[in-house]
Amino acid sequence: MFLFLSLLFLPGALHAANPFTCDQSQFNDTIQLCGIAAISMFALIALTYIGGEAMQSPRMLTWAKTEAVQAFASLVIVSMVLFALSTLCNFQVGELKGAFGLSSMPKIYASAGSGTDTLYNGAMRYVENLAALSLSNVNSLRYDLGAYEIMMSFSTFECQGSCVFSLSSTSISPFGGESMNLAITNNLLGIGTISYLSSIFQYFTLIYIYSGLFTVFLPIAIVMRSVPFMRHFGGSLIAIFVVLYIMYPMMLVADAYIAPGFTASGSPVVMCDRDGRGCAGSGVFSSGSSTGISCTTAGQDPCYGFEEWGMEDVGKTQDAMDSLSPNAIDRAIRLNILIFLASVFLPAVNFIVIAAFGRELSRFLGEEADMSRLGQMI
Repeated sequence: MFLFLSLLFLPGALHAANPFTCDQSQFNDTIQLCGIAAISMFALIALTYIGGEAMQSPRMLTWAKTEAVQAFASLVIVSMVLFALSTLCNFQVGELKGAFGLSSMPKIYASAGSGTDTLYNGAMRYVENLAALSLSNVNSLRYDLGAYEIMMSFSTFECQGSCVFSLSSTSISPFGGESMNLAITNNLLGIGTISYLSSIFQYFTLIYIYSGLFTVFLPIAIVMRSVPFMRHFGGSLIAIFVVLYIMYPMMLVADAYIAPGFTASGSPVVMCDRDGRGCAGSGVFSSGSSTGISCTTAGQDPCYGFEEWGMEDVGKTQDAMDSLSPNAIDRAIRLNILIFLASVFLPAVNFIVIAAFGRELSRFLGEEADMSRLGQMI
């Protein structure tokens, strides 16, 4: 009964606490919850030991002695996790440059306080820029797709010789050869949409984690690891907390350092600014002197066309068709490959590493957890 009362008390105490951030007052709320859970378990163990002595029950005495060690071990493990968490709250993303001997840091960090972002702010800054870039890419592809559609629909009629009397003429589609580019752009738009949704998923996952919902896992884990038949579940809760609050932000910051390397060789990838936002987020592929993605304003070389909202008056003459000028296919393919690698491929690698680490950690703390099923539950 005392155990269940303690479990009921913990969520209520957490509800009164502020959402998880690196603010010291809010961080103390989690420590207090863990203290309440530890005191509850030690009190329950003490009562069991007293009852065992009074009734001369070897089973109760053995349980009390065994679980006292497990409760102490749980408290030590949680204390180490909280210490690592507080350390990372003071860790700056710019310190990775010196720690690994890198020549430069990502532009998104260098231009925002010279790498003074904490690990958690740095992870959020990266996914925000990646989502903005993915959206700008979708807008650019949507313009290209509309341009090819308009150009292919344009046709003229030629009248030669006897057509005046026979009422027959020849229909000519000057831009009919753009059908291949239209098909490729349509596929690129699908890939670009997947990349955008993947980056948005990462963004909302961080918001979900930063809200502090999973801070209840640590105090509950202290209680669960002290119950014989729930010890494995308690170890899994600690493993989930570690991978969500420590591993996941660290992997995203590592991705921010890796992404500019995709454009280290070769000429900069050209992106046409079709939404007038200056190719927001393109800095995720820039590091030091490396430009990564070159943002070109619509109407300038090589993006001779205009913004998406300027297409309504196009389609009356062949000269007007020439003014559309969608982005070149080779440049669009290169751009979408880069965004796909950063938005889909790297996150897939992240989750594989995180799941493997969480499985091994849960095995060390109790028993191997099925991280795929636990991830679905979360």
